[in-house]
Amino acid sequence: MTSEVVENEFEFYSKAEKYWKDVPATVDGMLGGYGHISSIDINSSRKFLQRFLRDGPNRTGTSRALDCGAGIGRITKRLLLPLFKTVDMVDVTEDFLTKAKSYLGEEGRRVRNYFCCGLQDFSPEPNSYDVIWIQWVIG
Repeated sequence: MTSEVVENEFEFYSKAEKYWKDVPATVDGMLGGYGHISSIDINSSRKFLQRFLRDGPNRTGTSRALDCGAGIGRITKRLLLPLFKTVDMVDVTEDFLTKAKSYLGEEGRRVRNYFCCGLQDFSPEPNSYDVIWIQWVIG
């Protein structure tokens, strides 16, 4: 059973990586053809996230965020960089991270790290991030 699970896991992640290699490095590509909802999505995400950035017992810091499955940096650019001092990005597709460097523009200088690997292989150091954001990735 264990070898079957490992084999299926490898196949699963390999298929996902292949899928993303064929997706255009655009906002529309990142959203599976739903690029027209990007602003609505960002605004809703901002409202959600700001609940945790306000004063109160569950408040989180605003020093460093991690964008998981970052793609070209749509979330990094429009949601995380306006709220955090620095952001790290992780994505399995190197072409997306390369595109992110131009897509992010001048604000991209606050992206400290571009990690190219699958999330299943990414292990951040404990207490490295105030927020770890994962959206439009695992479904």
